[in-house]
This record gives sequence, structure tokens and C-alpha cells, in this order.
Amino acid sequence: MKLTLEEIARLTGCQFDGDKNAVVTGADGLENAGPEQVSFLENPKYIARVGASKAAAVFLPNALKDKIEEGPANRFYCDQPRWAYAQILAKIHEEKWKPEPVSISEHAEISPEARLGKGVGIGSFTVVKARTMIGDGTRVAAQVHIGFNARIGKNCVLHPQVVIGDYCELGDNVIVHPGAVIGAEGYGYWTDPKTGTQRKVAQVGRVVIEDDCEIHSNVTIDRATTGETRIGAGTMIDNLVQIGHNCTTGPNCLIISQTGLAGSTKLGRQVILAGQVGVAGHLTIGDGAVVTAQTGVMSDVAPKSILFGSPARPHREAMKLQALMNKLPEMYDALKKVKALLSKGEKETAHAES
Repeated sequence: MKLTLEEIARLTGCQFDGDKNAVVTGADGLENAGPEQVSFLENPKYIARVGASKAAAVFLPNALKDKIEEGPANRFYCDQPRWAYAQILAKIHEEKWKPEPVSISEHAEISPEARLGKGVGIGSFTVVKARTMIGDGTRVAAQVHIGFNARIGKNCVLHPQVVIGDYCELGDNVIVHPGAVIGAEGYGYWTDPKTGTQRKVAQVGRVVIEDDCEIHSNVTIDRATTGETRIGAGTMIDNLVQIGHNCTTGPNCLIISQTGLAGSTKLGRQVILAGQVGVAGHLTIGDGAVVTAQTGVMSDVAPKSILFGSPARPHREAMKLQALMNKLPEMYDALKKVKALLSKGEKETAHAES
């Protein structure tokens, strides 16, 4: 990648101060960026790093204009410096990961009953079952399995070793990373009350992934017992997430690594579940709620709540309880002293009365 700073200003829409003809070839963090790279500052907490940075140019918030004397002389000002920086990363990505020419491998196994749109690419040893439809411009890498009667939208990307189960549906512009399994059987069993034997309950539903979602590596999304497991448009799911049968999410949720949703959980719009969150089944988490890392959710969550702890509590309450827990040894020692003094006083009173 080679861009002049003037070209970057046009690309990002930022106001620019400096040498418009200077050329950059890459991007990095403030501490590591070199004289041919751009960087950014989002959090004023790290403003000292701008002064020490050797970057060719830096994206800064409008609020900091003319407030930083040291550091790179070339500066871009905008409301969202992180997003401006992300547009440069996108340019770098285009250069480093140019898509291969569209082709259908002779080693792929494609049912004659499958229907492929225009410009579809299929990699080696991929399987596409009967009555499946794949939309225009979608790229399917090697060793992908797409089941019977599935629907894949336009301009999707399925990376190697993805599994899309029978009857499942992906909208347009969906990205699925290696090893993800969409539409495996839900975890459904009935326990015989007389013998304790586990009896399998057939899972006959499907999974629907709406438009513009991204499913990262080794995610598992189980198909519904009946009906649908549905992921709302624009939802981003991190690595190693488990989503049980009949769960639904609203649009634009963030579900972060090692989170698990038990069956029939319902997420509202723009819910954030941080790493290692566990959610019990048949619960509803309201719009805009944030559940912080390693929180265990065992009851419904009101919209815009911020929860922490196990069991989950409102964030401030949980932090106060955590602070009190740290003081328990000190409080216990004080309690023992109080008990000793009370016991001594009782003995002296009893002696005086006798």
C-alpha cells in the first residue's frame, strides 16, 4: 500500500494538517509505528504516547486539536479516529489478502440439484448438497460442507472447514470463519423418570443468520428443536461461542469469546455479552444491556442494564460487594474482638452480681 496523506484525508474525510505529499505504506499502534506508518489516538488517557510516537501521521479527536505540541507533525482530525484508522487497515487488507480468481474446483462435490448464482467460487473438496442455493458473488473455500436445501445469500464468504447444516439459511454479506458449525443438532434429551435413561429428542428446526453478520472461528450455533435459531442482522460473534437451540438475537449484538447461551435465550438489540458470559435458558436480555466478562446470568435482564458477577448483579452493586469481600478478614478479626469484649463484660457483670 502506498498512499499520500492527501489521499488519506480524502478517503477518510478527516481534516488534515501537515505535508500532504508525504507517503505512508502501513499502519501500527502509537508505540510501534514508524516513519512510513499512520497511527491513531482514541482515548485521551494515552495522550503521552502521541508525543513519543515516531509515526508519519496520527488520527486525533477533534477535541484535541492544537492541544498536543509534541509528536508527529502530520495530523488528521475527526470525530471517530479509530474508524478513520480502520479504513486504512481495510486498504492494507485489500493488498495483503487479494481474493483468488473466481472458479469452481474440479475437486468439489456439487449436487446437480444445487443452484449457484453468478460469480460463485467453490474450493477443493467442498460439498454442496441437493436443492441448496448459493447467491451471486459468494465465495466458498476448500473443505466446506453445505447441507441439503440450505440457502446462502449474496457476497458471503465461507472460510475453510465451515459446516452449514441442512435447511439453514445465511443472508447477504455474511462471513463465516474456519471451523464454525451452523446448524448442528441442538442439545435435547428427555430423562426417563423411572430408569434415569436419557432419551434423545429430535431437533427438526433450522438456523437463520441474517444479513451482514460475522461468525468467527469454532463457533457452534445449534439448530432449533422446532422453528428457528435466529441471529439478527449485523451481529458479530467471536471465537468459541456456543449458541443453543431456539436462541434469538436482535440486530447488532456483540457476543464475545467463550460465551455460552443455553436454549431459548432471547437477546434484544445491541446487546453486548463479554468474554465467558454464561446465560441460563429461556431468559430475555433487554435492548442495549451489557453483561461484563465472566458473569453468570440466571434471570431476565432489563434494557440498558450493566451486569457483573455470578450470579449477575447491577455493576455498581457487584463492585461494592466485591470490595466488601476483600475486607472480610479484617471485619472478621474486628468481630472476634467485639465478641471477646462482650464476653468479658458479661463475666464481670455476673461476678459483680454474685
